Amino acid sequence: MLINTIIEKLERYAPKSYINNENITFIKSAQYVEDAFIDFGPDTLYVGDISNLPISNINLYEANFLIISKGKLPYPIKDEMKCNIIFISSNSITSILNSILDIFCEYKSLDYSSSRLLDAISQDNGLQNIINIGFELLHNPIFVRNANLNILAFTENIEVDIPVWNNIKSRGYQIYSKLHKFLTDEVLNSGVPIYLKSPNSRFKDGGKAKNVLTENSKSVLYINSKKNSKFAESRIWANIYSGNKFLGQVVILEAFKPFTESDIALINKLTTTLSIELQKHKYYETTNADNRDLLILDLLSEKIKNQEAINENIKFADWNLKENMRIISIAMDKEKISLIQFRFMRNFLKNIFHDSICVLYDGNIVIVTNYISDKAFLKTYSEKLNTFLDDQNIVCGISRTFSNLIDINRYYKQSLKAIELGKYLNDDKFIFFYDSYILQHIFSLCSDHDSLKEFCHPSIFKLMDYDKKYNTDYLKTLYLYIINFKNQTELAKLMHIHRNTLYYRITKIEEIININLSNIDEFVSIYLSFKILEYIGGRFS
Repeated sequence: MLINTIIEKLERYAPKSYINNENITFIKSAQYVEDAFIDFGPDTLYVGDISNLPISNINLYEANFLIISKGKLPYPIKDEMKCNIIFISSNSITSILNSILDIFCEYKSLDYSSSRLLDAISQDNGLQNIINIGFELLHNPIFVRNANLNILAFTENIEVDIPVWNNIKSRGYQIYSKLHKFLTDEVLNSGVPIYLKSPNSRFKDGGKAKNVLTENSKSVLYINSKKNSKFAESRIWANIYSGNKFLGQVVILEAFKPFTESDIALINKLTTTLSIELQKHKYYETTNADNRDLLILDLLSEKIKNQEAINENIKFADWNLKENMRIISIAMDKEKISLIQFRFMRNFLKNIFHDSICVLYDGNIVIVTNYISDKAFLKTYSEKLNTFLDDQNIVCGISRTFSNLIDINRYYKQSLKAIELGKYLNDDKFIFFYDSYILQHIFSLCSDHDSLKEFCHPSIFKLMDYDKKYNTDYLKTLYLYIINFKNQTELAKLMHIHRNTLYYRITKIEEIININLSNIDEFVSIYLSFKILEYIGGRFS
């Protein structure tokens, strides 16, 4: 402990200090001196009445002294002294000694607490374990919330008859309307814990605890909520930062014992420990996540599962949500994606898709954007995005449109499935729309290729056999006719043949396989057959 800390904690005795030797200001213990002796060490605070200390030649010692005397020092303090001196003019030596013992007891307790928290980090037992240890040390319920005020962890296996605690356990988040007026810049930017004093506190006078927090405490930002009866219990909020990046808050409820000054030092240690732990989470490491980003990440990981929680988070994020949205996922090589690379890509993508949200989730870049029709997308965005994807040698998948954020994980999976199926079919593209692969998705749910063939129209295989027997290419003609949706004029141009020739071939095909392509059911059945054969490896063009 630094000697200046001891001086501060002895403030009520009006100490005078003379720090002459900065090299010995760290003190490990205190010792009461009854008789002057010679062997003084540099890391101990020697406490005694002026009559028991070597005042006449004190300048010879490289040590720290707390001198107690009702009178004045008999010798002037000289700059060239090797020692540091605290002088208290008092005859209450017993009271001062007890204060010194309390200071060092508190110091050792904090040292023990720091060791417990350090062990929790080194053993990597997770956020919940840290919260459980924090409860053992502070003896009051604790919960941790992220920047969106979603609850990440709270003290387990305790009974607390407080509405906020019951809400945390049942909801997993806090109500925006009850908090937003307190979440001012002063609170969110505070570098010291914030003590919110409730008018309904069960510890109105601090009980019998020593060093209880008061309005004059320098260690906290004190907020007296006399005008707000919604807070049934006093609490301390402490912001969790990583550098200048706000990660969330740890909140301790004053439920079982009143807060003291010694709790604040421990809460600061707990906050530091939580900062280290939270930085292990991927989305805290890899993004400068704002409230909207955190909401999307929590939804993708299915940490938020009900509509009420989503509505509360939207309020915190100050998000004017559009009615329809789409997910665009860019598949990345998880071993290669870096923070710098992601930031570069995010900046580029947000310039293409204005007002979108772009996060890194499970190694993929995920963009939540307002609804864009396929036609508008291809017209407005595809050229820039194609060039970007080509340059980076990556691809993207685009989900169907959706309107409720609670469904976001399902549509994220759609976008990934579009990529998977597009690559499987060896489509020479960089952008895959899920709508283009719905049938293939259905096929992928079947057990094997042989079972899929059972759904093919038998006439397809009859036409294959005919082509082999007579060396014709009617199967290819039928495929192009079906894929181009019976547009004979365009198809004739594509095949470089006369329209009448194409008409003859289609008529011949209908005769060979005995079907009528004007019948919608047969047409769809043939179309489905070609899609199945494509999926299991067939090529017709």
